[in-house]
Amino acid sequence: MKVLGPIVTSKSIGQSYIQLRDLIPISKKYGYESIVLYEDHPKSWINFINLCNKFKIKPYILFENGNRVYFPKNSEDLKKLIRLYNGENLDLPFFEKSNIFKKIVYPTMQFSKIINNIDGDYIRKDYHLKYYITERLHDEIIKTNTNYNISEFYIGIPKLGGFKKLYESILPIISKLPDKYVERLKIELEVIRKLDVSDYILTVKKIVDIAKKAESLVGPGRGSAVGSLIVYLLGITLIDPIKYNLYFERFLNDSRKELPDIDIDVESNKRDMIIEELNKEFDIAQIKTFVRMKNKSVFKKIKEILNVDYSNKFSKNIRSPENMHLYSKYKDYYTLAFYLEGLEIAESVHAAGIILSDKNLKQKIPLDLNRDIPITLWEMDDLKSIGIEKFDLLSLDTLSFLKEFNFNYTKEHFISLNNKKAYEIISKGYTEGIFQLESKLAKKLAKNLKPDSFEKLYILLALNRPGPLNSGMFDEYLHGTSKSYLKELIPETNGVIIFQEQVMFLAQKLGNLSPSESDDFRRAISKKEINKIKHLKTKFISNASNIIGEKEAKILFEKIENFAQYAFNKSHSVAYAHLSYWIAELKSIYPEKFYLEYIKYKGLTMNIFNEMKLMNIKINLPNILTPNGNFNKNSIILPLRVIKGVGEFAEKTILDDIQKNGKYSSFEEFVLRSKEIGITRNIIEQLIKAGSFEAFNKNRRMLIRNISEIEMNASESSKKILSNVFGENISNESKKITTSKEDIFNFEKEVYGFVISS
Repeated sequence: MKVLGPIVTSKSIGQSYIQLRDLIPISKKYGYESIVLYEDHPKSWINFINLCNKFKIKPYILFENGNRVYFPKNSEDLKKLIRLYNGENLDLPFFEKSNIFKKIVYPTMQFSKIINNIDGDYIRKDYHLKYYITERLHDEIIKTNTNYNISEFYIGIPKLGGFKKLYESILPIISKLPDKYVERLKIELEVIRKLDVSDYILTVKKIVDIAKKAESLVGPGRGSAVGSLIVYLLGITLIDPIKYNLYFERFLNDSRKELPDIDIDVESNKRDMIIEELNKEFDIAQIKTFVRMKNKSVFKKIKEILNVDYSNKFSKNIRSPENMHLYSKYKDYYTLAFYLEGLEIAESVHAAGIILSDKNLKQKIPLDLNRDIPITLWEMDDLKSIGIEKFDLLSLDTLSFLKEFNFNYTKEHFISLNNKKAYEIISKGYTEGIFQLESKLAKKLAKNLKPDSFEKLYILLALNRPGPLNSGMFDEYLHGTSKSYLKELIPETNGVIIFQEQVMFLAQKLGNLSPSESDDFRRAISKKEINKIKHLKTKFISNASNIIGEKEAKILFEKIENFAQYAFNKSHSVAYAHLSYWIAELKSIYPEKFYLEYIKYKGLTMNIFNEMKLMNIKINLPNILTPNGNFNKNSIILPLRVIKGVGEFAEKTILDDIQKNGKYSSFEEFVLRSKEIGITRNIIEQLIKAGSFEAFNKNRRMLIRNISEIEMNASESSKKILSNVFGENISNESKKITTSKEDIFNFEKEVYGFVISS
């Protein structure tokens, strides 16, 4: 048997250039029948075993731990080594590390000649395992028929009662539902039972319940989950899918092999608390991710090594077939580019994803236990292969912001969505701070579209992307140039295919496709994989021809092809439009409070400054007597935190001092008290430059000069010292220090980034 190894993969960051995806084809090319993996961690195990099994290569694993090398022979041995890695004391048979002479860390000889900064060999055609390890270890490996079975690692998601529990949870509601809802419910329940996703949905419900218990607002829903009536009835989402004609099949259908995604938005300042509470109910872990080299960083690295740049010769991804001809022209450059693209260069943690289990994860999977919440050593694809799914718990500042207005969901919030003032400020493009509508493109589209209803608002959110603008979708909607039969079929959007659900609707209505087929149809077209569903294309055109004629059916299919890649998920758009509306309504009712609170969250920008002027709201400089700002009719006082070099902590310290010891009666008193509360001279100077002491003295330069005098009690001797330092006679009352308009301009440019004083 021809054995390759010992191999170190690029998941041992900085110790190898061999990516797992390259290891297998190189091994096959050289005729190796088996591979020995040798690393001091289990990060590569699952993917390595899966790839070896897929390409019929025998996998062997050597695990280095300190000065010991373990050789697991089956899945049970691997499980023991995982427990050993996680810190459990186990007495297992081992070899001394000295049994291994050298590792293989380079994919090819050519690559190793160009980059040779790691101690190790490259993959050779006829240089077998026996040249790298002792005869004793070699013989042990060769005689062993390893059996690493991934299915034996299966963990799955928490078991919370399955379909029976899910059905019981909604049973009390069913009798109160209209017939239309009951019929929809039957369809959804059957699919959920058939696909066995009840425990997944119940786990998400548990997360939502815990978030609510932690007094966090939970988002109204996001993504395709908003299209499920059951998910709505369970209180996971808050948008009635039947009211907005949202499709369950976009979320879940018979042809889907993977679990659905139900992502959850929570208040950003409550997420950690929610995770702590979840940790009491489940075994919980965060998910490891790897930062991998992309085109830009690859080409930059090659330029450092070869001092040449041929990046403009490459099209698309480096490994795309279009670039293969470059190998003969730029052999070294292409070789480096090929093997560096996708290389792991750092480890990270998934921004939102967590895994939850009803089992002891320390006994099951390798973990980094150096944090309060452990991190898996396996990536999400590896975890999926053993039945673990991630649950996305996303921080959303908008929810925290709503809480500042004592916002809590009521039935009225989902019915009364017709405040004219809210739509007016959106239509004028005054959308700073309005969820999903803050970009330049959003403002431009809002002013053109001028939404005056909730329906038009969620259409605006769907169109607020470069794709719809560049494809002509937006113009067609705005000017109503769609064909009359499309306007009749999808009047909601003037006959324009804006939503993915509309692609599905047309596929069902004109193409006579089933709901499941219509989602396959939509998904394949949006991903430009039309060759995968030729039969559905034929069926669509054939059936549509009977209604609108063959010529028009073919034109419509082309139109769907063009627009489907830009079409948006209506479920997501409708849900998020609620957040946009609520924020816009608050902004229209309480504009001064809105701007003050928004500035506290996001800081003061020129865009906000200009918009407030357009809204006829005066911006007053920060005031040391009101550290966290204030507002009145048509005006606000800025909080101290907007001043560069001051920040929220100093603002809170000053506020606490005022609440404890009373307001400052003079600049002198502030300087003397500031020493006791840890406010530095640098912060005081920034406060002066920002105009925070104008209630006491408008002469900012004089105040800066006075700081030292106050600190040194302005004694005669201290005045002499200051005179020497500053080179002027301080006692000379006739020498006046003034603050010019130019001084104010420069001061404010420094501390705000632009001038606030008119």
